[in-house]
Amino acid sequence: MAKLESVLVSCLLLLKCVLCGALNLTGSDTCSNVVMGDGYDPTSPNILCCLVPEQFYLCENPQLIENDTNTTGTCSRFGGEFYEDVETTSVSCSVLDGVQCYGNRTFFKDNIPCLRYGGHYFPTIMLYSVFLGFLGVDRFCLGYTCLGVAKLLTLGAIGIWWVVDVFLLLTGVIVPEGNYTWEQVY
Repeated sequence: MAKLESVLVSCLLLLKCVLCGALNLTGSDTCSNVVMGDGYDPTSPNILCCLVPEQFYLCENPQLIENDTNTTGTCSRFGGEFYEDVETTSVSCSVLDGVQCYGNRTFFKDNIPCLRYGGHYFPTIMLYSVFLGFLGVDRFCLGYTCLGVAKLLTLGAIGIWWVVDVFLLLTGVIVPEGNYTWEQVY
């Protein structure tokens, strides 16, 4: 079964490589420019390691380093209110064991957004806020423990704080603590 999966993956990757070559997309791809000169045969069952789909490689997470945006894999800040505000960086990626490919199994991937995900889903937190917000459950889940305790002891400031927090969540003012980004819901 593993052999069959390996053959299917190789076929899919070969198709992707052939299509990229037919559309002349390899000319702009730095990893293919480096390897093409080494005698790589696009009709072989192996694809270039740098063209392997995302589910077949692991990348390092970007690291937060203050005042240093020139180093690979580092960000000066995480997140941003708008898409244009989010920084990008290059990170080192490695192809998973068991995946057959041609070339260096470790490569750099460009334009990785500087985002951190902490397991907070907006729809879940919104439901907590609407139905259990007067008890401070939404604030506890987002990591604001002190505010959660205050909201619990005052019963959401007798409903006013509860309504204000629902509005602040809807407008994007309240986000997960620690500059985390909302998890994507697919």
